[in-house]
Amino acid sequence: MIKMKKILSTHIFFLSSLLWHGCVHPRDNYSDPLLESGIPKQWEAVDLNNSLSQDKNLTYWMDSFENEWLNEAVYTAWSTNPSLVALAEQTLAVGEEAVITGASILPQANVGANGSKSKRNLIGFNFPNGSTSFTSESFTSGINLSWEIDLWGKLRDQKNSAKKRFEGSQYDYEGARLSLAGQVAKAWYGIVESEQQLQLSKQMTVTFKKNQVFIANRFANGLASALENDLATSALASSQATETMRERIQNTQVKELESFLGYFAKGSLDHNFSDSLPKLDLSPFPPTPAQVMQNRPDLLAARLQLEASGYDLSVAKMNLLPSISLTGGPGSRSEEFGDLLNNRFRTWEISGGITQPLFNGGRIRANIRRSQALKKAAEANYRAVALRAFTEVETLLANESFLQQQEEYLQIASLAAQTAAKTSWDRYQRGVQGIFDTLDSQRRAFEAESRLLDTRKDRIFNRINLFLALGMPALPIEP
Repeated sequence: MIKMKKILSTHIFFLSSLLWHGCVHPRDNYSDPLLESGIPKQWEAVDLNNSLSQDKNLTYWMDSFENEWLNEAVYTAWSTNPSLVALAEQTLAVGEEAVITGASILPQANVGANGSKSKRNLIGFNFPNGSTSFTSESFTSGINLSWEIDLWGKLRDQKNSAKKRFEGSQYDYEGARLSLAGQVAKAWYGIVESEQQLQLSKQMTVTFKKNQVFIANRFANGLASALENDLATSALASSQATETMRERIQNTQVKELESFLGYFAKGSLDHNFSDSLPKLDLSPFPPTPAQVMQNRPDLLAARLQLEASGYDLSVAKMNLLPSISLTGGPGSRSEEFGDLLNNRFRTWEISGGITQPLFNGGRIRANIRRSQALKKAAEANYRAVALRAFTEVETLLANESFLQQQEEYLQIASLAAQTAAKTSWDRYQRGVQGIFDTLDSQRRAFEAESRLLDTRKDRIFNRINLFLALGMPALPIEP
């Protein structure tokens, strides 16, 4: 009869559990919303771009520039940039939070010992020749075990959510490393271009200085008008102003690079900057959109945040279910401290409890609605990150072709303008052409060369941004 009651009680318990479990929707199976909606199979700009290489063997995009000094600068930034160091420590902290959250699924054990001494008065008892009070001592020791049984998988989902967020923070850190490498590379070649622009402006100043001296001598001898002298003086002052502007820009760029490297800004770096911008080869053939989804750290982080929000929603729903816990453990109790290790004074205790939420002012239901909203927000953010990523790649791929054509046209324009400037100066010296047209042709020659340098820099920047948009790694983690 007793055995029958035990079996009946067990069945009632499990039937109740199934009924409670039916009140909660099953855990949502994760599916990638981008794959369901259908992502492009290929980039539209690939068909329009004839400046792509078919070589797909490029592993680290920094290798395409073949600059050991730049590689060293990137490794320096990765190790000393304070913002990146702070993010690394924050990522470690998120990892420890995941460990803390995951520990709740395991039993907890604590060991301890206690002692007490008490005095009691025997008032109302008339013992002849007896004491009216007595003292007692008590000592206990043992291991206290506690365990919340994860019957519904709530603790497991909490652990998985924390794990996903930690993995997402790792990708955030990888994205920051990749972005910092791109910033260092662009700052580096920005300084190289700025140095070339500065040398060009100095060359322009020298040219206009010679012009001004030549025309001033002619003006002093009555062979040139005051207008010609003023125009020459104005051209010289303008070129000197341009030279000063280029020095200011270069100083700012150097300080920016110093900040990326974790240095205090001084405006001077002891690095071997090359005298010219690198000549770019054809851009490597890009990976497919599906491959970019697996490469870009921001996309991977957003997807993991979406998965974590799904686990959070599951946990919020399972808060409606009862929680079951066990406590107890072995120990010992004695009036003498030295007897605590004696087997005769061994004790044990075990107890169980079940807690079911009944009334909480609607907090649990509100938390479910909150988790649902956060999951929808995470999904929308994932789509937004993907849309931004695909737009960046398409735009940068198209720019590869545009900038290449622009550089070719400016190369022709620069050579033609230099030839025209020399011809114009010869014509002025022979008195065939006026000074205004001569100075204007010289200015155009320098401007064409300056635009060519700027376009070459833009091509390099666009190439770096394309590598970042594709999620390609910059360098190995260690030199």
